[in-house]
Amino acid sequence: MRSRPSRPARSFRTQYIAVAFIPALIVTLSITGFVWAQKQVTVVVDGAPQSVKTQAADVAGLLDQARIDVHDGDVVTPPQDAQISDGMTVVVRHSVPVVVRMGDESIDVDVVGGTVADALVAIGVDPEANTAVTPGIETPLEAGMVISVPDSFTRVTQENIEVPAPVESHDDPSLPKGTQRTVIAGVNGLTMRVYRSVVTDGVEGAPVITAEKVVTKPVTQIVAVGTGTGEAAEADAHQQLATARARRAKSLPPKAGRKMRVLATGYSAAEPGMGDRTATGHPAVRGVIAVDPDVIPLGTRVYVPGYGYAIARDTGGAIDGKHIDLCFDTVGECNSWGRRPVTIIILD
Repeated sequence: MRSRPSRPARSFRTQYIAVAFIPALIVTLSITGFVWAQKQVTVVVDGAPQSVKTQAADVAGLLDQARIDVHDGDVVTPPQDAQISDGMTVVVRHSVPVVVRMGDESIDVDVVGGTVADALVAIGVDPEANTAVTPGIETPLEAGMVISVPDSFTRVTQENIEVPAPVESHDDPSLPKGTQRTVIAGVNGLTMRVYRSVVTDGVEGAPVITAEKVVTKPVTQIVAVGTGTGEAAEADAHQQLATARARRAKSLPPKAGRKMRVLATGYSAAEPGMGDRTATGHPAVRGVIAVDPDVIPLGTRVYVPGYGYAIARDTGGAIDGKHIDLCFDTVGECNSWGRRPVTIIILD
């Protein structure tokens, strides 16, 4: 009598299938994971593109994998420490070592470019004014090439010139005769000029202005010249003294309020580039301060020692935290105030 198997034959077949399937699954996952790790990158070397599949983490690893040599003077974009991402483009521009001869002078230069014109630009020589250069300016560069520039060439230079601020004077009968007062401080401007000159046998000719551009416009200085005489001037002086005393009385510190220690700086609508309106649309005049609204809400009344009473009506990109900016009528007052810590009193 034959003995019966201890378990059905189907169980043996299932076991064999599972044993064969597991290695296949491991291989499939390994291959799939490898494919997922691949990144498709376009590398452009001196204008010639090529497609590279890589697992490199950064540009340096990609270049090493693609066997692309990079030396000092070459340009790689993005830089070699940049991380690789799928679909990105890496550009490599190799520099070409050449020698430029100008009379008795020889200049070794590594040029990132394709033609003799690029080599001339690299040493500051205008290629359009040196069409007689040998070889011609359109000649492709080759390593070790010797480029000869004729004894006569054009040199381009640039000069920054300070433009003095103009001065306007106005009669002021409220000032005693023989005195004057600066109403608006002047600021010098800046002009850029470009010159061309011809150098022949090492001797540079007279420069000729070929372009001129105003970098910053000067700010006119306004000066009040005293014309007051006799009793009128004396009466005006008394009036000014009375006004000053009244202003001082108004500037007495309040008896109540919340104190806050801040850094106080100054600004004025008379400064170059400053507008005459605040962030809230209010005129930028004395008595207005710029604040960080998260610290001092706009519309808050404050008292500033040495300045007086003010209202928060302005903001500014540099005004952050416990920092306030006091509005003055003139730039001179801003400079006199400077930058100082003060304890202000917040009234509401």
